[in-house]
Amino acid sequence: MTDKLTMRAILPADPRSNAITFGDKKELIEAIKVVGRLNGKLACVAEARFYMARRSDGASPVYCALWVHGDKYTSGRGVASGYGYHKSSAALQNAIGSAGIELMGSNYARWGDQKPNFKLHASISGCGDGSMQMAMKAIARAAGARGELLIV
Repeated sequence: MTDKLTMRAILPADPRSNAITFGDKKELIEAIKVVGRLNGKLACVAEARFYMARRSDGASPVYCALWVHGDKYTSGRGVASGYGYHKSSAALQNAIGSAGIELMGSNYARWGDQKPNFKLHASISGCGDGSMQMAMKAIARAAGARGELLIV
């Protein structure tokens, strides 16, 4: 079984190394890992970690570090601040851009029988957890993951 993705990712021709581990200065609040079959073995193909200042109120910025391991490697970092929107998805979108990755298609998994238009650019900024997971799976596919993808 394979996932029906409404989004595709295009990884950069030249890898980037822009990710930073914020763990020494910030508190880890969330992590998204995509596990898939890579060269015949199960592996963590894409990982995003999210951080905030320790003992933070809701106004603190959310930081994201993204790593992609697979047939191609790249990494990026992002930050989002303010109120009134899904900051984690905005920080991940910034990290995706920092890593040189382009997202195409739809950031929402509600196409039904319609086929997504993979010629359109997609942005997950402020779109929530479902869009974050769809983007991460699309990135894992672009990095060479095959078969069913698992979010852990």
